[in-house]
Amino acid sequence: MHGGLDPDRFSKLLLALEHPGSGEFAEKFYEKVNSSKQHVTMLRDEIDVLNKAEQIEAGQYWRDADIGSLILSSKPLDQDSMSSIGLYRRVNDTPFSNRDKKIAHIILSEVPWLHMLGWPENRGVKVPKLYPRQRIVLNLLLDGMVRKQIADQMSITENTVSGYTKDIYRHFEVNSHVELMSKFLHGNLGDRD
Repeated sequence: MHGGLDPDRFSKLLLALEHPGSGEFAEKFYEKVNSSKQHVTMLRDEIDVLNKAEQIEAGQYWRDADIGSLILSSKPLDQDSMSSIGLYRRVNDTPFSNRDKKIAHIILSEVPWLHMLGWPENRGVKVPKLYPRQRIVLNLLLDGMVRKQIADQMSITENTVSGYTKDIYRHFEVNSHVELMSKFLHGNLGDRD
């Protein structure tokens, strides 16, 4: 469901993705995608030439998640949205090569349905406006974790998780974990008839 990551590594990846420094790390990549308006695929070394990720706090989150070598591929879907796919190897694995990048780009270019998978018909116009920690809790709830597991994964109290969960339920107009899962699994987020 999430790239072969166990629940511990998945929650650490979510923390890394939500860290403000991660946006700084990927800034060059998304600038290239926005300026070219084409499908772009880059290696981590091309994105982070100065190795900033190792020097900022976000880098520790990526190491904790055991994410080393990385290929990012992003394809514009229309004027307002894009699909991004990341391929990773563990910290101590052999880094991706230029050849690996070219193969990934070709494959991801030739399977357009992969970029459309999971997108609502309205391209996310109604994407939830949740705070970063709430989005992490949402992902862990959708992964089937209970509040105690989420609290342990995020190193926060169960009461804090309960507060985030209530906010998420209110946002999606549901009353339970089961209703939340149903909305996501059955595509009933109000963006389809």
